[in-house]
Amino acid sequence: MRRILVVVLGLSCLLVLAGTAAAVRKPKPGSTMRVKATAYAGMQGTATGVQTRHGICAVDPKVIPLGTRFYVPGYGNCLAADTGGAVKGAFIDVWMLREGPALEWGVKHLTIRFL
Repeated sequence: MRRILVVVLGLSCLLVLAGTAAAVRKPKPGSTMRVKATAYAGMQGTATGVQTRHGICAVDPKVIPLGTRFYVPGYGNCLAADTGGAVKGAFIDVWMLREGPALEWGVKHLTIRFL
């Protein structure tokens, strides 16, 4: 009886682990998500190798896959092309040329729309 129980538990653990390894699906165009949004500045490379510029945003790729395009109210269209150590969960970081405007952006809670 014990051996059967161990096998059943082992299979269920494998199924759970297999489910967590699945890739995050791109959101459907027109769908929305509530996020916390901050801004960052500076000319640097990104996680995808794209140069920073207006419209490049950092995301948590476990929530928003890299390569996803979305609209941010008050900023414009974004491409998820960067990640960051503090960018976890439903959080985005929009890129700005200068630090002053990035600091003025502050922290916003808003709804993005996927393109």
